[in-house]
Amino acid sequence: MINFDVNICYSMPEVRESAGLAFSTLYKSAGMQAIDEIVPTLLHALEDDETSDTALDGLKQILSVRTTAVLPHIFPKLVRLPLSAFNIHALGALAEVAGHGLNFHLGTILPALLSAMGAEDKDVQTLAKEAAETVALVIDEEGVEYLIAELLKGAGDTLASIRRSSSYLIGFFFKYSKLYMVDEAPNMISTLIILLSDSDSSTVEVAWEALSRVIGSVPKEALPSYIKLVRDAVSTSRDKEQGKRREDQLSFQVSVSQKLFSHCFRYFFKPLIRIIGDRFPWQVKSAILSTLSILIGKGGMSLRPFLPQLQTTFIKCLQDSTRTVRTSAAFALGKLSALSTRVDPLVSDLLSSLQVWHQMLVFGEAILTALKGVLKHAGKSYMEEHQLDDLLELLSNLASSS
Repeated sequence: MINFDVNICYSMPEVRESAGLAFSTLYKSAGMQAIDEIVPTLLHALEDDETSDTALDGLKQILSVRTTAVLPHIFPKLVRLPLSAFNIHALGALAEVAGHGLNFHLGTILPALLSAMGAEDKDVQTLAKEAAETVALVIDEEGVEYLIAELLKGAGDTLASIRRSSSYLIGFFFKYSKLYMVDEAPNMISTLIILLSDSDSSTVEVAWEALSRVIGSVPKEALPSYIKLVRDAVSTSRDKEQGKRREDQLSFQVSVSQKLFSHCFRYFFKPLIRIIGDRFPWQVKSAILSTLSILIGKGGMSLRPFLPQLQTTFIKCLQDSTRTVRTSAAFALGKLSALSTRVDPLVSDLLSSLQVWHQMLVFGEAILTALKGVLKHAGKSYMEEHQLDDLLELLSNLASSS
């Protein structure tokens, strides 16, 4: 088989490809002898700078035709610690062509890569991260169970570097995988929330990012069903951290819950804004306006992207024919102004409307109520001095003419 060894490492790609096909035929007749004589030679060639690239491609050619038979002889030899930079590169390259057979070797490959992601050598860190990302992306539906099991095991490891690496890969997997991951999300959310109380600050930071990515992968309509899950996970984490000050625990609980609630708010807002613009009875509009006011108070700054839409909607409702709708819109507009960094454009719009509608008391009353709320809730938001003068002058004129 000496000539075959030479061909599988030959410099010309087409020769190596033909040798890979020939290996399949050879395996049928020689069985394990073909693997025992050829694979070790290729693995040895990986350690030689002159032949490493062609040897790696040779292994890929063999894997492409006899994956199941060859993998058990390759991966165990490549994951011997400490991992070298080239071995890490080889793991990532071979994972791409391993196909379904990769699933059964994740317990061998992934722990080694997670460990290498925390290595002191920056080049090894980078290569291990890239190889782990490759492994995560090539996993098929049947391999998800194996991958999740290894990531959960890593998230509970005694070494902070492995917990951190696992958290990163969880976030990466949920953000970039094309597989259906909704069924796996609850377990991962609970795991990451518990990691948010980790003693290692770097792990906490990575876990936050991963949690955001996992939540972001969940369909928005399913998010409300996760609220109890989050509350329970926070409670579990809090109970494990009894030594911390009470105010720290409360802050932690609020921060974790807010991350999920903000996504829920965004999901609720769009249909509410759309419905209130349709021709529904005033009772429906009033109920929606009251709900939006509550959500604004709860969601805070996370709802700032909706500010232009909400402001336009509320101003339009100030001219509704029903007083209850107008009053609800004025109240909501006042609360909304707390989210704005500048209220002067809004005040200008309200002043202009007031000048037009002041003679119609029903509308003027709503606009004045809205102005009162804006000035009350705006706080430190910037407002031009001349606007204050215009407002005082207009109010004085209205008072004298009434």
